[in-house]
Amino acid sequence: MDRKKQQVASQFSRASSSYDSAAHIQQYSAQQLCQQLSQLSQLQGHWLDLGSGTGFAVESLIQQGAEQVTGVDLSEGMVEYSREKLARLPFEAVVGDAEDLPFENHKFTGIYSNLMIQWSEQPEQLFSETKRVLKPGSLFAFATLGPRTMHELKSAWQQVDPYVHVNKFAAKESVLAEFEQHFDLIQVNQQEYVQHHPNLNSLLKELKAIGATNVNSGRRPGLGGRERLRKLDEAYRSLSGKNKDQNPNQTQLPLTYDLIWVIGRVKETQSSSVQ
Repeated sequence: MDRKKQQVASQFSRASSSYDSAAHIQQYSAQQLCQQLSQLSQLQGHWLDLGSGTGFAVESLIQQGAEQVTGVDLSEGMVEYSREKLARLPFEAVVGDAEDLPFENHKFTGIYSNLMIQWSEQPEQLFSETKRVLKPGSLFAFATLGPRTMHELKSAWQQVDPYVHVNKFAAKESVLAEFEQHFDLIQVNQQEYVQHHPNLNSLLKELKAIGATNVNSGRRPGLGGRERLRKLDEAYRSLSGKNKDQNPNQTQLPLTYDLIWVIGRVKETQSSSVQ
């Protein structure tokens, strides 16, 4: 998966003004992660929102006890949008790379991250960096996407051409193996959430509005014209028809999100316990 960070940042910057109105799955995932976090402990101190986007989780974190929230995002457009949107709150946002965080050691009392981890090409480095900026014993709560995400769209495209059109996401086991090198696992939950769209145009427009366009190597530039989209629509509807027993809403196109929520605590080490 040869994703270019600048391309990811640019696509999310372009989506900053349309993101909140279209990010239904992202908001659902954020609410679930906040709820799971609240069941574990009362938040306190200074929290980092990793991949903060437009900042729609910030208010919930503050309501749960965080005294201050700092957001970091690779997208300059998202950072600027969240600063303006949340100016009334104890919140600041900076442009930064999750794999090379612009913060000193042990700065934060917790990290929250909703649907950003899956964009990382170096998860081991990301988890090492998050551990570095956390105080000893602090929590790291994140949501990510599993490999069955958008499997319907992927299968439909495979009937149209041999190019890669859908982003690839790591399996839960792979993510946890990297995570548990630096954190003690507290809990993990996984759920498939299926959206239904009235037509292909609606589905593709929403993906564009949230910046979730294809950034894999082997992709074909652009969607490719009306004829290819007509074939995609035909293939998608054919596949949906084959699975109609699992889809009570047969007139609409299903799109699955494989949601994974993980909460862990910084591993105690000899060096951290002395500090």
